[in-house]
Amino acid sequence: MRLFNNWINGDCLKELKKMEAESVDLVITSPPYHNLRVYSNDPSDLSNCESYEEYYYLLGLVIAECERVLKSGGKFVMQFEDYNYTIGRDNRRGKESLVGEINKMFTDNGFVLWSEICWEKYTPQRAMISDGSLWYRNLKVRDAIIAANFGYVYVYKKSTTGEMEKESGSDITLEEWASYASGVWKIPNTSVGGANHMTPYPYELCKRLIKLYSVPGDVVLDPFAGSGTTNRAAIENGRNAIGIELNEKFYNAAQEIFDKWDGSVFECDDNHDKMIDRFKEQLAIGELNKEKGKAEKEEQKQMRNRKKELRAEIKLLEEQLNVLGMKKSEIKKLKEEVKEEVIE
Repeated sequence: MRLFNNWINGDCLKELKKMEAESVDLVITSPPYHNLRVYSNDPSDLSNCESYEEYYYLLGLVIAECERVLKSGGKFVMQFEDYNYTIGRDNRRGKESLVGEINKMFTDNGFVLWSEICWEKYTPQRAMISDGSLWYRNLKVRDAIIAANFGYVYVYKKSTTGEMEKESGSDITLEEWASYASGVWKIPNTSVGGANHMTPYPYELCKRLIKLYSVPGDVVLDPFAGSGTTNRAAIENGRNAIGIELNEKFYNAAQEIFDKWDGSVFECDDNHDKMIDRFKEQLAIGELNKEKGKAEKEEQKQMRNRKKELRAEIKLLEEQLNVLGMKKSEIKKLKEEVKEEVIE
């Protein structure tokens, strides 16, 4: 199987309309924020919206188009966080919650909230560096502000009933599931290995989502592709990729990375059936570990019972020796001598 990497420079709303319906298996994206950073002067850029009403309206149009191109049962993963007001930028403090409006856009477009993840991006100490109000000396009586060092990752399914897939399987190992299963992911917010971007998107975050919510050979789409992290993670994990980026600077920076790829990266011998075989192997390993764990618990139980029996026997011997006239101090000394012999 030969993978494809469609890397598109343009307005995602216009480009999505060119795509066939139900041609995508998974959407992963992190949209720009309203009036927070200047990504470009293009009027199509969501970051240039003059109001939240306009922002929500345009973002809703993108979600509706993604619903059209997404296959039934496919997932739409959106990474976002609430807007933090600052005195320097907004002349006020507090937060603007995006959760309710974003969730409504998805449910209005035929999605059901499937899962949610709290992504811990960096330490509170790092947040303090950029926001002096978090410093201890600047705490206000009854008005402490907690570090916004996390973001939301909401997973939506194109389904109004929330039915489950009937087939069991996954592209992750037991060891990976031990970390992925937590509702809190601690992943450094870094773009190491990728193109420079003012809001880096960690490869590890994207890789986890791709392995959890798609299978080898699937098509992964990012309508706000930025520096191409979603495309890179998709191709390098055996999926096809479509990325749409409006900003030409970001688009070109990612293209430079893609141009350095060896053609072999697009040759993939993985598929759905091989994934299921790997899953079954992991299940077998899990059963072996389960049986091993049972045996160890049984052995520990037997040892505890034997210790209880030995303590009872020792107590009975002490009572018998005491009846025969041996002093408690002599019995204690005898026990210590026996203990030393056992240790030696």
